[in-house]
Amino acid sequence: MDTVTEHVAEVMSDELRAELDKLALACRILEMEGHGSRTLGHAALRDPEGRGMWLKRWGLTLGEVFDHTDFQLIDFDGKLLAGDGKKRHSEWPIHAGILKAREDLNAVAHTHPTYGRIFSASTAKLRPVSNAGSYFFEPPPRYTVTSELIRKPEEGDALAEVLGPRHLAVFLRNHGVVFCGKTVEHMTIIGIHLEEACREMLAIAASGLDWSWPEGEEQDRKFGSIGSPRNMVLYFQHFANKLAAAQALGHPSLPKDRRGI
Repeated sequence: MDTVTEHVAEVMSDELRAELDKLALACRILEMEGHGSRTLGHAALRDPEGRGMWLKRWGLTLGEVFDHTDFQLIDFDGKLLAGDGKKRHSEWPIHAGILKAREDLNAVAHTHPTYGRIFSASTAKLRPVSNAGSYFFEPPPRYTVTSELIRKPEEGDALAEVLGPRHLAVFLRNHGVVFCGKTVEHMTIIGIHLEEACREMLAIAASGLDWSWPEGEEQDRKFGSIGSPRNMVLYFQHFANKLAAAQALGHPSLPKDRRGI
């Protein structure tokens, strides 16, 4: 047998199973919204019982994550406790470092979206061209130590230090993005708007036009109102509906049934 436990459901409450099913839905939404990059990218949920985190299993695209069985329980030292025992994502320290440092966060994702990857190579600050950029109270910081994979616990801890006590996103230099949330819905919407904000700023910078962005009290007001918990749930449902429609049309990156590894 190549699994750590035959019945992963035995270590899950009904509530946790429902949250992981929602995280699976979030992975598929992120695939649809431009965060997919082959089998790269992963999302994790804090284990409510303090055992560590539930991380997307290795070998799947974001669009191939279907339900709670597609996650592995891993402690913050990287030990595999439950779930598919074939392999872990090697960048598990990203999630461990952030979840250890930020008790206010419960969901973390690392992806390689096109515009986020491009912007990660820039030293410019991400400014709010429109409301999408106003989901961030300040321009997200950059992790500049390396452009390589973050595989060591000390690298994950250093990334968490860059994220700091308030940010919800960080650019990994010449690599990709990391984004977080208090809930699965919150994390998903932050990730979608991060990619949208990168696309908008790259477009206006390339246009050569003079432009401005909201600052000071105006930006503080926008940040304070734009990301309400009610809106996070509402927007998440919008994207879930969009996903269902895309699946019905036979989107090649969003299979209706498991395709396996």
